[in-house]
Amino acid sequence: MKITIQEINDQEQWNGFLTSQPRGHLLQSYEWGELNKYLGGKIYRLAALEGERLVGVMLLTVAPVPIPGLHLTWLYSSRGPTVERPDSPALGALIEYAHTIARKERAVVLRVEPNIADDDPCMDNWLAAYHRVGFRSNPISVHGRRSWVLDIQPAAETLLADFKMTWRQNVRSAERKGVTIREVSSEADFDAYYELLKLTSERDDFFIHGKDYHQEILRHFGSKGDAVLYIAEHEGEAIAAKMLIRFGDWCWDMFGATSNHKRNLKPAYLLQYRCFQWAKSRGCSYFDFRTIPEVLEPGEEMWGVYEYKKGYGGFSRLNMPTQDYIYRPLIYKAWRKLVEIRREQRHKERQKIELERAARGKQEKSADGQAETTATIKA
Repeated sequence: MKITIQEINDQEQWNGFLTSQPRGHLLQSYEWGELNKYLGGKIYRLAALEGERLVGVMLLTVAPVPIPGLHLTWLYSSRGPTVERPDSPALGALIEYAHTIARKERAVVLRVEPNIADDDPCMDNWLAAYHRVGFRSNPISVHGRRSWVLDIQPAAETLLADFKMTWRQNVRSAERKGVTIREVSSEADFDAYYELLKLTSERDDFFIHGKDYHQEILRHFGSKGDAVLYIAEHEGEAIAAKMLIRFGDWCWDMFGATSNHKRNLKPAYLLQYRCFQWAKSRGCSYFDFRTIPEVLEPGEEMWGVYEYKKGYGGFSRLNMPTQDYIYRPLIYKAWRKLVEIRREQRHKERQKIELERAARGKQEKSADGQAETTATIKA
């Protein structure tokens, strides 16, 4: 039967297909498209239909090429498109329709990063399918390729038992020292969360959107019980926070923040455990901690974050390389070279920061150990 492509705006139909597919992803959800529009972006929701049956979708965003003087765009599908199998005719049909959009939008490149990873036995077949329709692999990704994932199907007590010993001890220590976890329930609570997030972004040098965008995320997902914002407190003071989103049977650890003081109370560990419990209560099977370094070597950006995440157990998941369909080769080549130079500069800067942070972490652990020993002797 012939495949037809059309733009659809039926939220239930769109999300229903994505959550029925093993490769459906939050970043292709209907709500994520709305969030892109909220930030001023232009989107297309493309649906592949076989008769009346939905067999593929692709959320496309349109953005300007960041080179002064050019009035050109690029098209991007984050963790999409989503089709049922590598040989599905829906894939070629979606890409052909995207080409018509590319001409209209004066695009330099169509860039896709499907939710296909090294835990998929057909990954090589998927890669070949994209190459057959004209894509080439790009080693520089937009969305981090590697993530850390925990299977949360076992009982909560079993999950806790499988944490590294120090992680498990920190969960219990935080409880003993009076750290409490509760859901945000007021505007003042949300302000406390965002202040912690700003503090963390300044300390760890990462970009965050404005407070209104975070409120918009909660409005879209929280109204259906698919998002939660937790705050960890000690003696009434907010010292850590996390926002989670559920989509299908996956939960994403979207944003996390910690205070610069009372870190000895280890609030993040107890908070993380509560996050697993929430995800389980919402019927999730997997908890996605999100990005870790693509190259798992000390000194890589986010190495310290990776070491923290893997203490809870779980596994690394590496997505297939970014796929580019190039429309304007000369401009694409110049733009890519510029990106490569900037990435290399950032890599060197971040490597120095990560190594310094690792050294500080070792000193802090040594100091904590000495303090605990002294306390034990005095006791």
